[in-house]
Amino acid sequence: MATAQRRIGIRGTATTAHFGLDTAEEDSSEGGNSEKLELPLTIRPARQEDLPSLEWYGLHTPHREIIAGAFRLQERGDGAMLLADVNSFPVGQICIDFLRKRPSGRATLWALRVFQPFRGIGIGVRLMRAAERVVIQRGVPFAELGVDRDNVGVLPFYERLGYEHCGRERGQFLYHTPEGRLVRVAIDQWLLHKRLPEASGAAGAPLDRSRSLKMAGD
Repeated sequence: MATAQRRIGIRGTATTAHFGLDTAEEDSSEGGNSEKLELPLTIRPARQEDLPSLEWYGLHTPHREIIAGAFRLQERGDGAMLLADVNSFPVGQICIDFLRKRPSGRATLWALRVFQPFRGIGIGVRLMRAAERVVIQRGVPFAELGVDRDNVGVLPFYERLGYEHCGRERGQFLYHTPEGRLVRVAIDQWLLHKRLPEASGAAGAPLDRSRSLKMAGD
């Protein structure tokens, strides 16, 4: 599989600051008395035609191989790739890897990101909750994620969502840019996990659909 590979044996699970958990402000509440603009927001699985848009106008073009690898993981049934869709544009995403830590009863959440103009209005929280519902539906007891040790400012975000420290992970992952350049990224992360409710009554639960997104106007 030609996608990001960690030297510690992980495939397709890049979770660094370059392509990772970077939404510490996503649970911030709306404040002030500014005018609001409402847009429809749907959280749904990624489709093949979404992949070019997930490069976000070139911001993540170097990570094209990682994006494609995450989608292939979903296609094989070993992962999920959820998008926050506003007017057919993916303004946020989160990926789930069911394969990497399956023997220990853990699903890895990774690549949570929200497009800059849409940060700070709760999309990250909704993506996390949607991902947890998918993990519950699969009957996996724990959701786990990694936070770079130089990005500790995001820790309170995950702690408020019920995640607890459970270890540390070091290594590196590899990916190729569209030009064919091999990139090596070092990993030094805190691991956090959360025990999820039993799947009873959760199977078939819908994703977050047809809700309004409120954005502060000028």
